[in-house]
Amino acid sequence: MNKTYSLLWNPLQQCWQVGSELKRARGKAGSGRRWQGRLLAALGLIALAPAHALPQNGSVVSGNGNILVFDNGKQLSINQGSDKLAINWDRFDIAAGEKVRFNQPGSQSIALNRVLGNNGSSILGQLEANGRVFLINPNGVVFGKGAQVNVGGLVASTQNLSDADFQAGNYRFAGTSASKIENEGNLVAKDGGFVALLAAKVENKGTIQAQQGKVALAGGRAFTLQLDNDGLLNLQVDPTEINTQVLNRGLLRADGGEVLLTARVAESVLSTAVNNLGVIEARALNNRSGKIVLDAGDGRVEVAGRLDASAQGASRGDGGQVEVKGGKVNVALATAVNTAASNGRTGSWKISANQLDVSPGASQPSDSGVFADTLSRNLANTHIELASRKGDIVVNGPVNWSSGNALTLSASNNVQLNGNLSATGAGGALALNYGGDGYFLKSGVKVTLSGKGAQFSSNGNQYSVIQDVAQLQAINGNLNGLYVLGNAIDGYNRAFSSIAGGGNASFSGMFDGLGNDISRLSIQFAGPALGLFAANSGVIGNVNLLSSRVNGSSSYMGSVEVGSLVGRNTGLIHNASSNAVVDASGSRMNSIGGLVGVNAGSDAVVRDSTFNGTVYSNRYTQAIGGLVGENVRGTVQNSQTNARVYASSMARNEIGSGGVGGLVGLNNNGSLVDVSAAGSVDARVGLNVGGLVGYSKGGSIDNAKSSASVYASNDSRIGGLVGYNEGGSINGSSASGVVKGAYSAAIGGLVGLNQDGSMFNVNASGQVYDTGSASLGGLIGTNNGGKVVTAAAQGMVTGGANSRVGGLIGSNNTGDISFARASGKVSGGSNSLVGGLVGYNGGNLRSTDASGEVIGGDTSRVGGLVGVNSNSNEAGSIQIGNATGNVRGGSRSLVGGLVGMNESEIDNSVASGMVSGGSDSMLGGLVGMNQRSGTVNYSTASGKISWVNGWRQVYGGLVGWNYGEMRGNLAMGNAALVPSYGRNEGVISAY
Repeated sequence: MNKTYSLLWNPLQQCWQVGSELKRARGKAGSGRRWQGRLLAALGLIALAPAHALPQNGSVVSGNGNILVFDNGKQLSINQGSDKLAINWDRFDIAAGEKVRFNQPGSQSIALNRVLGNNGSSILGQLEANGRVFLINPNGVVFGKGAQVNVGGLVASTQNLSDADFQAGNYRFAGTSASKIENEGNLVAKDGGFVALLAAKVENKGTIQAQQGKVALAGGRAFTLQLDNDGLLNLQVDPTEINTQVLNRGLLRADGGEVLLTARVAESVLSTAVNNLGVIEARALNNRSGKIVLDAGDGRVEVAGRLDASAQGASRGDGGQVEVKGGKVNVALATAVNTAASNGRTGSWKISANQLDVSPGASQPSDSGVFADTLSRNLANTHIELASRKGDIVVNGPVNWSSGNALTLSASNNVQLNGNLSATGAGGALALNYGGDGYFLKSGVKVTLSGKGAQFSSNGNQYSVIQDVAQLQAINGNLNGLYVLGNAIDGYNRAFSSIAGGGNASFSGMFDGLGNDISRLSIQFAGPALGLFAANSGVIGNVNLLSSRVNGSSSYMGSVEVGSLVGRNTGLIHNASSNAVVDASGSRMNSIGGLVGVNAGSDAVVRDSTFNGTVYSNRYTQAIGGLVGENVRGTVQNSQTNARVYASSMARNEIGSGGVGGLVGLNNNGSLVDVSAAGSVDARVGLNVGGLVGYSKGGSIDNAKSSASVYASNDSRIGGLVGYNEGGSINGSSASGVVKGAYSAAIGGLVGLNQDGSMFNVNASGQVYDTGSASLGGLIGTNNGGKVVTAAAQGMVTGGANSRVGGLIGSNNTGDISFARASGKVSGGSNSLVGGLVGYNGGNLRSTDASGEVIGGDTSRVGGLVGVNSNSNEAGSIQIGNATGNVRGGSRSLVGGLVGMNESEIDNSVASGMVSGGSDSMLGGLVGMNQRSGTVNYSTASGKISWVNGWRQVYGGLVGWNYGEMRGNLAMGNAALVPSYGRNEGVISAY
């Protein structure tokens, strides 16, 4: 059983040796100590002055060994007789010029030195050992300038290791010390050995070497080491809530081995835990690759300086690994990493954090990430992987490399590419891995893989890289393959046959253009579908089709679906753009779209896509759209057009058939979300024509906008957003383009004809004009049974003779309108029904307002809110209406501040605009003429009645001519300056 020992002088052997603490020479009396001092001084082994800094007062607590001091007290030898020896010291210092040597049984032997005094250890001289030395001092350890350590293995720690754990081989160092270990000297472990510095704070300003071994700097309060005969196998650090730091400002070298800088702090601790500002080398040696690890757990890592795990020059073997990981990682701009190999494979540099950003140029770095220039420069010498453990990887800057190395972006969520990536070297590679929805290219961003043998993979799937037209055409050989476009392709206007153009064939694989352009193709095919891809049931995305042309063929006799990118889509198209010219040409019975001919089925999706070209119909065309010809139960999302859509020659559509739209021709039970259209839509025949959609049948349109100018003629249904909406819903949408017609059936700033459709939170601001139309509205031309809630129209509405014109709706038939307002000027020709809000109302109006000027021609019905409030189907109703605009009619007209002619019910409404008319007209502050079926209840008029003497006008402050019932109404202000009724043949009551 081991006992406690003391250092004693043996006069026979003339040396110090270890003896039992119970012996008298180590007793508590001071005489023993004084005697030892006198004897040592006499022998010349130590000086009496306390200037000597050799370890003091050693006491063996386990194992066997003796201690020898010589060379005038400048050298101390510990002669170890057992594989494990533990000594407690009062001090453990080595002054400059002094040496301490451990003579140990073997290279795996361990000498544990524990300092019990109150002073830190200062190592300024030499420390040598043929085996392993552990030095524990809770007060800190400093290896100063000039210190030279040469050992088989070294552990310096501020945390304690118990004797029991030491003897059992459980090397767990734990404690509460917050002291520091610092090195400014030269610490060298033998080949295959190790140096481990373990403390709350560790800083290296000198040199630490362990060729083919391991150098470890660890920050924390608890550490577990695993050793074997070959050295340090593993080092684990327990997380702590205190600020810890590991900092390298000098040189760490473990060629053929591993360098580890590690600390474990809680995620709530925001300080930097691991920081490299110096040089770390773990180059290949004797065909063994090196490894460098900077690991802060959930803490922050700051990386600068040079990290070299290469195998270059005369070195044999592969390049090593450099790994940087933490909750947050910041890599300095000038950081240099090298894992290249002259006679082997290049190694890798992996950076992992909760989230990583790639910042452009030398701009302000992100909270966690690396500069694009740093990646570009280091990709010449190493493969690089960025890995996010929780969030996205966001690339905001351009990364360019001409080597054959690989860049891997691995995100637990999504990869966002907001900056260009370009690999031009032979064998250059890109890998994108994600655990979220995918990887996303910002509009305009390109990924170039132009080198010979370039490679691309995603989530472990290898893609074929297409770099020329021949390879693009060769996709026909495997329609289920995985493809990326490695660079821009120019077809030089050569003929190109549609991919998947044969019979019932369909592309079912994945094609990713990586943001690159395909230009100047003349796309042809005589079959049921025509486009770059005739039919798609797979995934096509991130591709731009430029300066190309698609022409239909007269040689195919069946129905054809035509689009520049895809003829018929039943799969996914995303982030695609085209500025092609798409022409139905000689095609029979066709549907044609700028990007897609027909998008069909619940799995058919077009999103994040644009078209900026031109689309032409022919006399056989059924539907034509700037983006999609027909959307049949499919989805179009977050997509835009700035197209020119021409349907000057087209099969005449019946009211319930096809359409012409700036985005979609026919939306048949499909969904349009976050979409917009600009440009122009021009149709010359009786069609359903809209700035966004020609005909929406039972579908939904949400958050849509159109600024396209729209023109059509000959009995068309025309809308700034939708020409004909049948049973569909339109929500949160608006139109601002000019809408013009020539003898159209219905024309509106938003919708031409709304048949049983619903609208919520909609707006139109464009001018609406058609001097030959039957029904015009700033929002809707004709509303049959539709429901409109929260709507506004600001555009001027101009109609001709025999028309129904409203600032909001031209003709409202059994429709329900609430919380709506119109502010544009409204005018109609002779024999017209003109209202500031509605020209003809056969439905229900509630909480509505009109403020624009209203003008009607001769023999018209003109009202500040409604031209005619009809009793058709007993549906005409106005509740809580307000009209403030001036109202003027021509000769023989009925003119009212609120309603020109009322045949139904008006309740709780107000009119304040000036009322005027031509000869033989009837003028009323509220109503021009109130018919026998009409009732006006609790309403007020205050506008001036501008009558002209001698013009045979009938006028009243409330009603010009009353046949119906008036209850509780009030004329006030200017309206009270004339009699309330010009003529009355009805019933009037005050309550």
